[in-house]
Amino acid sequence: MSMDFQKTGAPETPLRPTRPCVISHNLALGGAQIAVLRLINCMPDWLRDRTTLYVQSHDMPMLDVAIDKHGFHVGEVATTPPTDPSHYVLSYGDIRELPERPTSIILHSWDDEGWRYVQRAYGDMTGLTVAGVSGKVLTRYSDWIEKNHHHVAGVLPPPVTEMCVARGDRDSHDKQGRIVVGWMGRPLESKGLFALPYLLKCDKRLVVRAWTGAETAGLEYTKRVQADAMDKVLKLARDLGVEDRFDVRDLDFDPFAYKHRLEGCHVLLGNSRKEGFLLTAAEALSCGIPVVVTRTCGITDYISEGHNGHLIDWDENPQALAESSYQAILKAVKLDPMVCLQSVQHLTVQARYKQTHGHVLSRLTGTDLQHDDARVTVGVRIHKGTNIDCLDDAISSVANQTYRKFKVKLLVDGPWSYGEALAARYNLPLICTGLEPDITQCSWLHRQAVEQCDTEFYKPLDYDDQLSPDYLERAIAMTDKHDADVYGCLLMTYENGQVAPRKHWPNKPIQKMFTGNSDDNQLAHSSVLLRTEAVVEAGNYQERAVGLGADDYHLWYRLWKTGARFFRDDEVRNVYYRIHAQNSLNIRRQRYGGKFGNILKGAAAASIAIAPLGLASTASADDGQTLKPKKMEVRKQDGQVKPPIDPPHS
Repeated sequence: MSMDFQKTGAPETPLRPTRPCVISHNLALGGAQIAVLRLINCMPDWLRDRTTLYVQSHDMPMLDVAIDKHGFHVGEVATTPPTDPSHYVLSYGDIRELPERPTSIILHSWDDEGWRYVQRAYGDMTGLTVAGVSGKVLTRYSDWIEKNHHHVAGVLPPPVTEMCVARGDRDSHDKQGRIVVGWMGRPLESKGLFALPYLLKCDKRLVVRAWTGAETAGLEYTKRVQADAMDKVLKLARDLGVEDRFDVRDLDFDPFAYKHRLEGCHVLLGNSRKEGFLLTAAEALSCGIPVVVTRTCGITDYISEGHNGHLIDWDENPQALAESSYQAILKAVKLDPMVCLQSVQHLTVQARYKQTHGHVLSRLTGTDLQHDDARVTVGVRIHKGTNIDCLDDAISSVANQTYRKFKVKLLVDGPWSYGEALAARYNLPLICTGLEPDITQCSWLHRQAVEQCDTEFYKPLDYDDQLSPDYLERAIAMTDKHDADVYGCLLMTYENGQVAPRKHWPNKPIQKMFTGNSDDNQLAHSSVLLRTEAVVEAGNYQERAVGLGADDYHLWYRLWKTGARFFRDDEVRNVYYRIHAQNSLNIRRQRYGGKFGNILKGAAAASIAIAPLGLASTASADDGQTLKPKKMEVRKQDGQVKPPIDPPHS
């Protein structure tokens, strides 16, 4: 879903921003280079906008096609090292001359050549975050991971780009019908190239459509070796009399389009000696084409023998390899294309890739927002019409927390089209009002987040606030130490690029604030960490927020009335409050001024909300009763909370 978000060129955050640097040695041709571009494409938009692709070579034909033909974009493409990245993600890159940063690595290969490269380039590094494109790759490096104290992020296969049925007509496979076998790869003996002419010799019905060629970019030595291999295989085809059915086509450098290479094929042959994954086979399956691959390819994790393909053993003898391939091809052409499609639905960008593998990608970039064994739920709130850069910074500050047992929900005051586009931008679960924004609705969002909260603590955060990296670590430690139900700290302000302590508020002891007068509030909403059980017992947030105290002091007062324990950490200022024209406080002052500073103590203690101006009620403030607005009922759709189409509002 596309959405034009308001961007006003907000100044840089005072905290170190999230800026991953993905490093590749080149973008010429190969599964690893294709995977890099595709994985960047699968990043949440906010993260991709902040990511640098650092290519350590000017040899980048794939990148040119990706940008010109498919509109590929990333924060920056560089051939010189970026000045201040927050994190490195390595894909056959060299970081020996770069400043130290947290580093992750994607392992693409599990053959001996790949092993030697990794040992030579990264053998002395420790504490990396490691992902492999297949289970086979991770198993191959398990001893290396354990010895060097690396951390496993998980399996991260490259995503596929197609989801269609491009297979040739099965009904043509009679005695005279041809069988088109697709084959893609570099012209090398290790890719099974020399078995192809012998395969054609097995059956006159066979046609091999081979996307290959010597001009695949890369080192001059590699080009020369590939050119020699092409000359030899073409001579072999002529000698065997099968040249007319050996359909050799030049490899293109399109990393996102495979359908045109596969249309009309009946089966895809991947007969390499070893492949960390074998993306071509995954693409074939996503086009409804069954595959025949060697057991030494990582894609075998997705192949069910006799359902979406068949497996063969590698053989150094190309004639023996051709014979086993032929027998498997005859079986594979009979398989159901829909089964092939279903087998890789978790790899397709259009289907479930981001949901299935997004957490591994976020661990590699150090930006995971959903952690295992979470103790804290962070509810990040924004309303329509605000600068999206501010929300990017708020999310970034959460992702940079040193304490890693939390998960995040996005709270949006705005129409569903806006909220869902934002949720897609950050790949976050969504709670949305479904209405045009109004300052009174922010309390309802936090109320719903607390009702859904299944963690020990709830942390509210507004779009214009940022947390220092050790906020959660400190808050959890102090809350546990003092056996508190509510934790808060002091603030820093951030205005016009300047950072300073917020001197004027909070400026009084927290113990003197429970008067029932919201003007006495001395606990900043975005600084608090709340024990969920205590908030539920106190009555949760209001249905509607009103006045300058709005959705915070009313809750603090109810918590105090139930005996909750408060701790304000005056030794630290771990929250940055961004001052700008669209601050919620400015909006409240314009609407309410100081008229609604005093709240009814009875209403606060009873967990009953005060109605906003103009809302119909059954009682007046003069007779000592509380104004009661109609409640925003909850309806659920696709696992998301939705209010009624037209709830009452001021």
